[in-house]
Amino acid sequence: MRVSEKYKYWITQNRMNKSRTQNTEALNKLSTQKDINKLHDDPVNLVRAMKIKDRISELENYQKNIDFSKGFLDVTESAISNMHEKLSRAHELALAMANDSYDAKNRAITVKEIREITKEIVQLANSKYGNRFVFSGFRSLSPAVSLAGNFLGDDGKLFLQIGPDHFKNINISGRELLQSNPEEFKAGHFNLMDSLDHLINGLEHDEKNAIFRSVDELAFQMDKLASFQASVGAVWTAINDAGKRNEFDILQKTTNLSGIEDADIFKATSDFKRTESVLQSTLMASNKLLQPSLLNFMQ
Repeated sequence: MRVSEKYKYWITQNRMNKSRTQNTEALNKLSTQKDINKLHDDPVNLVRAMKIKDRISELENYQKNIDFSKGFLDVTESAISNMHEKLSRAHELALAMANDSYDAKNRAITVKEIREITKEIVQLANSKYGNRFVFSGFRSLSPAVSLAGNFLGDDGKLFLQIGPDHFKNINISGRELLQSNPEEFKAGHFNLMDSLDHLINGLEHDEKNAIFRSVDELAFQMDKLASFQASVGAVWTAINDAGKRNEFDILQKTTNLSGIEDADIFKATSDFKRTESVLQSTLMASNKLLQPSLLNFMQ
């Protein structure tokens, strides 16, 4: 009889544990709204979901690089655009001061504005994205240009990965932007800051020929800036297009993951109510079955 009571208790306990486990799993699915919460839920789809999650994580890292690159290029393009605007004003003043309508006094007054333009261009050359100087190359934690207008950066090219096996150069050479290369120097051109210094020198000494020379040089520097600005715009467009493709891939992978992991809320709710009802019934039946009687004790 004792064996029979123990067996009856074991059967009852087993049923209770099974009902409680089913109810707990149903509640877990309902609360997480996920079909797969543990390995035994669906091993095959769990592996598929893990692979998709790894791919989404990879794509999200690419997207972070894309967003950083676009911000970096936005600052770069804005700085070059503003430099062009400042040089355009200097060119306008140089063209006016080369005219016989203005005398030495007018030219001396104009020097003050050209000096201010020079300071503003130095500030623009030291533009930053976050804590990075955009024209400094690898020396991006240090200013690209000194207060005197000397280039302090290097020729380092910054590459960021924006896709599988797809790296993009996101910076332009500050040296190439601000200084003349050997061919340009051989053609008689100056560094950008030197072109402003030559204009200042011509104005201060009331030398019309020097001012005329500055007009042509400033026009050259403006064309050079415009060319760099166009290059930056082309890189930004390419990275933006890559970002759109990347966002589409993330959306597609997320949708696929949802199809594997997400629970049917209606079914999950029904399963929970069913298992809860079964659990309650099992508890009640077990309580009656295991209730001790006088006869039990006597035996």
